[in-house]
Amino acid sequence: MEIINMNKEIKVLDKGFVRYIDHMGTDQRIVEAARVSYGSPSKGKEADQKLLEYLFKNKHTSPFEMCKITFNIKMPIFVMRQYVRHRMQNLNEVSARYTQLPEEFYIPKEWRRQDNVNKQGSVVDETFLNYGPTLTNGEGQQGYNASTALLESCSASYGVYKAMLRAGIAKEMARFCLPVNIYTECYSCWDLKNLLHFITLRDDSHAQAEIQEYGKAIKTIVTELFPGVMKAYDKYKFECIER
Repeated sequence: MEIINMNKEIKVLDKGFVRYIDHMGTDQRIVEAARVSYGSPSKGKEADQKLLEYLFKNKHTSPFEMCKITFNIKMPIFVMRQYVRHRMQNLNEVSARYTQLPEEFYIPKEWRRQDNVNKQGSVVDETFLNYGPTLTNGEGQQGYNASTALLESCSASYGVYKAMLRAGIAKEMARFCLPVNIYTECYSCWDLKNLLHFITLRDDSHAQAEIQEYGKAIKTIVTELFPGVMKAYDKYKFECIER
């Protein structure tokens, strides 16, 4: 994960990014929203931080909903399918019914082996790190490494896609041949409470490695915007957010 321009865009994977668009509120907004319940003024920075930590630790999370962040995110479709599992966000994605998707595919340089214990997980294998293992056909003949094979497959699929479009086939049908590692793009707006839940689940070793990278990028931006909240989060997250 490479920071391209702090506060603006963080590069993720080979062609993706998380781009900060704008936000509403600050740490202070959360404190003020909480204190309006009992009409108490701020008692200083130290007291405000203690209040943030108290709110988070004790799951008094409605004041965190007063703050919002909007991102522009570019990610492979298979990552997007995991991202939209978090339904408490406002989201609009590029539509392949209206526009031709660009020829941009996620091609990993490092591959992982299937985990034999966790059926939905993977494990690092040193022999898979350099563009993946060499593939064989059904007759045992060796071919390309996994990365090269994937790239050629994607190029072929995209060639069929363009041929269908040239033939006049509707975009909504021509996309049928595109693989799930093609990139898509969205605008996504979160309130801070639900975004912290996303970060907890996706910036975690149990999540798929690719979406972990997006979780880390989003957390980097949130930490800059809401340092007091993230201090409370790092202190109490495993106690306070259901996993």
